[in-house]
Amino acid sequence: MTDYDVIVIGAGMIGSFTAYRLSRYDLRVLVLEQAGDLGEGAAKANSGILYPGFHPRGGSLKGISCVQGNRMYDDICAELGIPMRRVGSLYVAFQPEGEALMLEKMEKGKKSGVPGMRVLSGDESRAIEPMLSKNVTKALYAPTTALISPFTLILALAQSACHNGVSFQFDTKVTGLQPLRDGALVQTSAGELRADYVVNAAGEEADVLEGLVRPQELVITPRRGQFYVFDKSLNGTVKHVLYQAQDSDEGGTLLAPTVEGNLIAGPTSENVPSYRHTATTAAGLAHIERVAKKILPDLDFKQVITNFAGMRTNIVNVEKGQKDFILRESVPRIFSALGIKNPGMTSAPYLSARLLELLAARGLPLHPKPTYNTAPPLIPFLQETPAAQAALFHADPRNAAVICRCEGVTVGDILRALQSPIPPKTINGLKKRLRIGMGRCQGGFCTTRVIAVLSRALQCRPEEVQKSLRGSNPVKGRVK
Repeated sequence: MTDYDVIVIGAGMIGSFTAYRLSRYDLRVLVLEQAGDLGEGAAKANSGILYPGFHPRGGSLKGISCVQGNRMYDDICAELGIPMRRVGSLYVAFQPEGEALMLEKMEKGKKSGVPGMRVLSGDESRAIEPMLSKNVTKALYAPTTALISPFTLILALAQSACHNGVSFQFDTKVTGLQPLRDGALVQTSAGELRADYVVNAAGEEADVLEGLVRPQELVITPRRGQFYVFDKSLNGTVKHVLYQAQDSDEGGTLLAPTVEGNLIAGPTSENVPSYRHTATTAAGLAHIERVAKKILPDLDFKQVITNFAGMRTNIVNVEKGQKDFILRESVPRIFSALGIKNPGMTSAPYLSARLLELLAARGLPLHPKPTYNTAPPLIPFLQETPAAQAALFHADPRNAAVICRCEGVTVGDILRALQSPIPPKTINGLKKRLRIGMGRCQGGFCTTRVIAVLSRALQCRPEEVQKSLRGSNPVKGRVK
């Protein structure tokens, strides 16, 4: 049995941020993840928006962590070398009732400390967002709203943690959790482990795991959100994140640019029976189109290139206005993060820092390492400087062999990703790291070529290359 100072359960956004923070200290840390890669839960369907913090209840942990987490991203992105764009947002109203709701949001934001908010008239809003509906009467402008790639973020966090000594163990499900006098016994599908402290950041499984060590008073169920993704030809059409003081049946559907140049519309908000219900529906997509066109009447839905759905955890036995993020010591030395949904990514820097405070208060020694260096990000060949491209081409001509035309990815990019601290094992793993298959053709050109490269690099048959989960092999057999 291996002993660790801290075991983190879950390699999603909260788990990866916690590992990143713990890696600065002289500790033995292990991250356990039941999936085969980072961010296979809610993180992989994140909108990529860093919210300003006026949606949650004013003064709540959700509201404060959103505002403080948003503020922390400038330093985090500078340290990790990942792009972030502060574009601002407009929360628009169409009628007096919406204007009243907008002012309520502003008061919530003030209680949580959202900076720079101001109310714009309809004309002022259209002056900075020309395609906005002529029916918009007022808007709440929040300048701190930002855009980031959730995939780039979670990979940079985890690889930097790994680079500084944190171990990651994938395809390992936690099956039992037993408190000990001086720590916990963690039973997994790969054997038993012991830790002085455990952080339960298991997302959709977090309440189940906490239920192994204490009675559960929370009821947490899955909630699905569907999205549309538009082609990069619309890049610049929408300059801000746009959401509205919605009518009762419109949910939180918004429009937003992305750091990569696409436009997204969504999400829906639907109760579903399980976290496996990630299919999109005709009704859900029609809902998005209706609300999106209410905000931007001239939005061209012929430019849609794909749609997708993701899941989030939803506490259902607490009144909506009283719901909050839950960070707590479930039993001595075992800590849990529960009900962390939108704006979970925005809040993650603050929540992970708070988890470290809870660990330290219980006795975890936090002795800083004498040196700490983040893992250098993988820069695709076509985004490198001419001098760097020349050096890479001289080292291996495959670095210049384009394989994904839409996103500008080369064979060499794939090979370098496979040599990274936490390498991809599947097509979707490459998709998260390099955006392969996320462009206009949605993998129509590159998928077979990517399978061939992975087959050779992983020394397996093409039929054994997986898209994501086991059994998702695109190649089912050979014709001769």
